[in-house]
Amino acid sequence: KILSYGKKKKTEPEGCLSVPGVAGSVARATEIRVQAMDRTGEELLFVAHEYFARVLQHEIDHLNGILYIDRAEKIWEDGDKKKKS
Repeated sequence: KILSYGKKKKTEPEGCLSVPGVAGSVARATEIRVQAMDRTGEELLFVAHEYFARVLQHEIDHLNGILYIDRAEKIWEDGDKKKKS
C-alpha cells in the first residue's frame, strides 16, 4: 500500500507484458512511502526512490486493476517513431 507520494514526478517510458507491443510515457512520483508485509506477515514500512519507486507504483497499480496505459500521457507501438496521444 502506498501511504504517500513525494512532490517530484518524472515522466519516463513504460511497458508491460500485460500490453504486448505497446509503450507509453508515464509520470510517476520519484519517492513513495510504502506499507507492506514480509513473507512471515510482519509489517514493513519503507521509502522507495527513483526506479524502485516507479516499479512499485506500476505493480501496485496492477493490484488495483490499473494498467500503465491508463496513466500514460502518450502511447505508441514498439518500433513506432511517431508517438500517439
